[in-house]
Amino acid sequence: MEMDTIQIPRKMVEEIYDTHERIDQILETLEVLMDEETLKRLKKGEEELKTGDYIDAEPEEIEKLLK
Repeated sequence: MEMDTIQIPRKMVEEIYDTHERIDQILETLEVLMDEETLKRLKKGEEELKTGDYIDAEPEEIEKLLK
């Protein structure tokens, strides 16, 4: 069985990967912007930050605080 191969410069592969990552970020942003519930939660979170209505906790403390 014969295999065809190609060579792609490393720089080009890196650029393709970077572009793919940027496209993923854009798509994720669009998904958030299209989800009304997420936007409401984000707005509420921003308001809570402004008013200081939040708890500052270490990651291991979060589960305990949520109970």
